[in-house]
Amino acid sequence: MTAAAIAILGIAPVRAEPRATPTRVRLEFLRGPGAEECPDERFLREQTIRRLAGVDPFDAAAPLTLTASIERQRGELAAALFLRDRSGRGLWADGFSARVDCEVLVSAIALSIAVLLDGDELPAMSGATPDLPAAPGAPPAPPQPTDKAMVPGPPCSPDRPCPPQPAPAPVSPSQKTPPPRKTPPPRKTPPGSSAPPAPSERFRWVAGLDAVAGLGLTPGVSLGSAMSIGARWPAWSAALEVRGLSSLPGKIDAVDMSVSTITANIVPCLNRRTVFACGLAELGVVRTAPSTPFDVASRLRFRAGLGARAGIAWPLAENLSMRAHAEIVHPVIGAALLRHPGVPVRERPMWSALALGAALGIGLQVSL
Repeated sequence: MTAAAIAILGIAPVRAEPRATPTRVRLEFLRGPGAEECPDERFLREQTIRRLAGVDPFDAAAPLTLTASIERQRGELAAALFLRDRSGRGLWADGFSARVDCEVLVSAIALSIAVLLDGDELPAMSGATPDLPAAPGAPPAPPQPTDKAMVPGPPCSPDRPCPPQPAPAPVSPSQKTPPPRKTPPPRKTPPGSSAPPAPSERFRWVAGLDAVAGLGLTPGVSLGSAMSIGARWPAWSAALEVRGLSSLPGKIDAVDMSVSTITANIVPCLNRRTVFACGLAELGVVRTAPSTPFDVASRLRFRAGLGARAGIAWPLAENLSMRAHAEIVHPVIGAALLRHPGVPVRERPMWSALALGAALGIGLQVSL
């Protein structure tokens, strides 16, 4: 909810001059059912440190423990934050949910942690537990007796010496807890509503290498490879791809020749977890090289097309994934092979592009 309010009001998540020593806590990050593919604790730490201007607030020996958890509940991603002291007493809690990409929600958790640790309501520790309210449902601290509430004993005199007073028991700094203060009840998200996502998205460059098999893009079946470079956000991406394919048949209409095609493709995609759907615009050339020059002239023919692509990606490592896709392409400018190009008499093409071409690809993608 803290991250949602900041996103709505447009307030900067971190002050221009952050405190040099924000409150230090021990971090616990849990990914529950439905959130196994969410970014890990390392990503959460990096996002929090970045919002604190490079200051690392996490310490495994800190007396405060901050637990962050995320899981899927009834189709929504739900995040919960809970702060407790060394004895396990709850000091602060918050939570929110949204139907957004998991990476965006983890970034929102990092923003909420940064605001808490760098805010005025949680001052930097100096050997004592911060003055924060107890968690909801925790019993209030018992009132401590004061000097005014104590009943005075009989006065001391030479005939009645004062009895020896026991030395006060030493109190460790962690046991000096101030009385709880009144705070408004914890904020609750109304049923069916979701907090808006944090405005920050993780941008990264990506590059890919694929093996491709085509049908209808050249005479017969063709094989080749494709290289791509592009930009990626959690929800969408765009890439420039260069692809080369060579036709497997060595003969076309009893003429020995080799046919190949080289295309440049623009591929914008929508990404949802491990699946993606893309549009495709291609522009390229078809090259023919006959073994007998007097049969068919060797020349280049332009081709252009529009299509669609769908696929799935499997993460192999933090910055590496395997992907597979299938696509269909409709030629806007179709290539055709003639036995005698340039003659005034119109003749039947030896081969012409089909109304729909198809391709299958499998390869690797790396985040740069």
